[in-house]
Amino acid sequence: MIGGPSTMYQPRRLGRAVAALSVLGLAASSSAVFAGSARDYLNAPIDSWLTFYNLDYSRFVTPADGVDATSNVRSNILSQSVVVTRTMDYGGRTGGLSVILPYRHMEASSDAFRASAQGPSDLGFLWQINLFGGPALTKEQFRFFVPQTFSSFHFVVLTPLGRYDATSPLNPGSNRWTFVPTINYSYTPDQGWTWLEAYFTAKAFTINSDYRVGGASSLSQKPLFVIEGHASRNLAQGFWVSADAYYNVGGETSIDGVAQGNAANTLRLGGGMGLRVWTGGEAVLNYERVVAKPTGQPDAQSVRLTIKQLW
Repeated sequence: MIGGPSTMYQPRRLGRAVAALSVLGLAASSSAVFAGSARDYLNAPIDSWLTFYNLDYSRFVTPADGVDATSNVRSNILSQSVVVTRTMDYGGRTGGLSVILPYRHMEASSDAFRASAQGPSDLGFLWQINLFGGPALTKEQFRFFVPQTFSSFHFVVLTPLGRYDATSPLNPGSNRWTFVPTINYSYTPDQGWTWLEAYFTAKAFTINSDYRVGGASSLSQKPLFVIEGHASRNLAQGFWVSADAYYNVGGETSIDGVAQGNAANTLRLGGGMGLRVWTGGEAVLNYERVVAKPTGQPDAQSVRLTIKQLW
């Protein structure tokens, strides 16, 4: 059960493309919070520490006017985050509290402009609890635990504490609160050798009222919904591979109340693998890319590496 956007404003010709980039970036630029992997939420022993190091590289190419593919915005985002989790017993069910510490390097360019930025992104907090199938077990009891079908609930709060400059076209922080509830259902027919998983996520945003680039004053965004499916299979003890699918819908932004026509309706497909590299440690590598999207939305692909350690 324990697992683990920048905004830009340009003149109207670039506005739709850049706003679409911001929406897609929500799902692709922070693996700890916004993009899941197979087996993200497996059970863990209580009264333990878990640490996650996430490294994510995402590339976006967006037609600058939403139509002309010969004039585009090219954006690269390199995100790093450290997630520290303490597991605990909630009335016989495993739960946990986490702190999320993200850092982001960003650059964007077209024939008309070039920009870059880096710095701490929005500090986050995560609370999670098993709903069924993941009993609270000590480390000694966990040695004999047979994986079983389970479900859990996760709630992330991202604070407006990241680096933000209202006069900059690129920012690691978003200058707003973000609320992200997720429910996962993870089914195993063979005691953990195979997992079929579905994650259901909603993202809600407060208004960025200090959005001053280009003469604007505020940016708002409708809720964004993400459905993920993951099918993974052990090929050997401690080594597994997965096939992954992600569907994003909603999340249209508005600048000073003017809708930007950039709601997501996007399908991404990918694959991954996980390897137990030492006692209590696992490395997970994922690749995904957009395979279906509305006209004018970004083509995007992402590579993520996650190092997990149970202490």
